[in-house]
Amino acid sequence: MENTITKRQLSLRNGVDKPEIWIAYKGQVYDVSSSRLWRGGKHYEHWAGQDLTHELEDAPHTEKVFEKFERIGIYEENNSI
Repeated sequence: MENTITKRQLSLRNGVDKPEIWIAYKGQVYDVSSSRLWRGGKHYEHWAGQDLTHELEDAPHTEKVFEKFERIGIYEENNSI
């Protein structure tokens, strides 16, 4: 069974509150902690610990960039547990 990641759980993985750096994209949560581009929880004008689906529509890369990161689970924004 896959992990379900809540909005609160994701928000804590922002590179500040907890050492992990996670982002959500198209309903999936990825651990980008290993990327030097996400150090400190920020990548250009994007902040970790949130759903970046709409923000990444204008990114200079495709969603294939997520293939190199570990997928943590499924993101459920409305699940507060």
